[in-house]
Amino acid sequence: MTRYEFTYNQEIGHQGQSLVPHFPGGDSGVTIGPGYDMGGRSPEEIYADLTRVGVDTEIAQVLAQAAYKTGDDASRWISQHGGLYITEEQQRALYEEVLVPEYEQRMQSQLIHFAENHESITPDMVEVDHLSARQKHILFDYTYNAGLSKFPTLVEAVLREDWDEVSRHYERFSAGEPLFYRNEMFYQTFLDPEAVDQFEKSVEINREIIAIEGMLDDIAANDIEEDAQRLQDEDSRLSAD
Repeated sequence: MTRYEFTYNQEIGHQGQSLVPHFPGGDSGVTIGPGYDMGGRSPEEIYADLTRVGVDTEIAQVLAQAAYKTGDDASRWISQHGGLYITEEQQRALYEEVLVPEYEQRMQSQLIHFAENHESITPDMVEVDHLSARQKHILFDYTYNAGLSKFPTLVEAVLREDWDEVSRHYERFSAGEPLFYRNEMFYQTFLDPEAVDQFEKSVEINREIIAIEGMLDDIAANDIEEDAQRLQDEDSRLSAD
């Protein structure tokens, strides 16, 4: 299961576009996976992040050349470098292991800054551990897509859990046009009264599954260590004989 599943699904889009280098437009850089923008990253960072999640070293080396390229430079780079792609498993790992921690940190930083500049918001209101799952997922999504500073009215309403006010300010736009699909899915997931309870339940189930998966990984790792130790002990015994 994936943390912040809503954001992940919105960022990967449809028909595998996210699996290949693409250019979202504007001042963005060459992007791959669920919003991994290379326009502000160094070659070393890109290579380390991609190989960490299993991308082939040769592909990672080529993608690292897209570092710092934005706008027209990014668009040209993509037109000159066809045939590159990552797998669905790799893009999910890139999101989970690299992007989620990065944007959680950004979210916390932006919330602290927001509280410092809004007298009505107290420091405890922006503590991530104090946020409900609904608040956290919404704020994470706006951090990921555009940044919290662009939506002060919405952010304050979310922190106050004033969902009527959130319903009046949740829509996002790109180049002056509404993001119809994302806006509709956002409403259905976080604001539709019939869906909110289901969302809370799904988050709890997701959290439990992630915890179980972590436990199973630990058990598997321990079994491997124990097997290796048994083999080593057996080798030592045979050598002694």
